[in-house]
Amino acid sequence: MHLIRPTVHKVLLNKDITELFHANSVLTACQFVKRNSLLSRGTVERNGFKQTTQTSDKIDKLFSLWFDVFADTVDIHHRGRMANIYGPILFVIDTNILENISLGRIWVTKCNPTKWTGLPENERWFQNKADLEENLTKGTFDQMIVFRHSGGEIPLGKYLKIIVVDDPGYELSGQIDMYSMAIGALMLAMNESGVEVPIERRVCRPNCTCENYYSSDLTRLVRMYSPSKND
Repeated sequence: MHLIRPTVHKVLLNKDITELFHANSVLTACQFVKRNSLLSRGTVERNGFKQTTQTSDKIDKLFSLWFDVFADTVDIHHRGRMANIYGPILFVIDTNILENISLGRIWVTKCNPTKWTGLPENERWFQNKADLEENLTKGTFDQMIVFRHSGGEIPLGKYLKIIVVDDPGYELSGQIDMYSMAIGALMLAMNESGVEVPIERRVCRPNCTCENYYSSDLTRLVRMYSPSKND
């Protein structure tokens, strides 16, 4: 169910949600930086840009979400003390991006689309302002902002505050530092686009499991950190 953009903006701010978050792989994140925009999976594919496949791709196509752009209301890595499965590069975006009138109407999920099978519409999406005000909870992973009427592209402009990069603490073949490779790729993308935004190494909370997650599957590690197509 679509919600009016200023309504979503006001509710988020009233709930002290001042930042939106989008995590992705190094390869896909570089495409965003080059265009200073978040792009839907379908938009990247349609334009022949490079991106890393995601386990949710089939679900997005099944539920007609392929050309939509998703943003979280919480930094999942920080809150959950675990790696974000969508990637080690986190775009931190000022919630005031919702002031942009070109974004049109917004949808907000009640649960992750990977859990939608068999659920009615009112359990998939927030239905109206009252529903959002009563039931949206800051820090809930399943509740995501979905840009459905923006042509599959969300210009970031001045609203991109910072890019946070996970350090997996791993050197491939004892020679290639994965974190440094990611930083280099992002900086090259910035040079190409003229985007200037701080890049910071993530500081994990105590007992974070992200390094174990990355080191436990080297194929996944390379997929997430390589700046070139490797699917």
